[in-house]
Amino acid sequence: MFDFLKTSTKKPVRRSAPGKPRPAAAQSKGTVKIDRHVFNVRELNRKGFILDPYDRDIIIAGQKFRFEIDARDGEDIYKGRAEAVVTKIASGALAAAFLTKFF
Repeated sequence: MFDFLKTSTKKPVRRSAPGKPRPAAAQSKGTVKIDRHVFNVRELNRKGFILDPYDRDIIIAGQKFRFEIDARDGEDIYKGRAEAVVTKIASGALAAAFLTKFF
């Protein structure tokens, strides 16, 4: 589903230096709140989302979880409580697929 999250040992992961803004393409599309932790939504579509950075161990791959979302992808607005399942955690990012339908 999220092939662009695949990691490769050939290329190092490049991240912005602390305190410097990320490129415009990687700007936040909103936030997801899991328990009391708030995460940045890097990618979002009708099937799921990618949180980046994800630096917690509150959920693991394959786990279902409930969250609050406040995000926008073009004309689509995602706001409210929902449920998802973690599809992958890699390179400081978490990919999840929606179990609750927004549309």
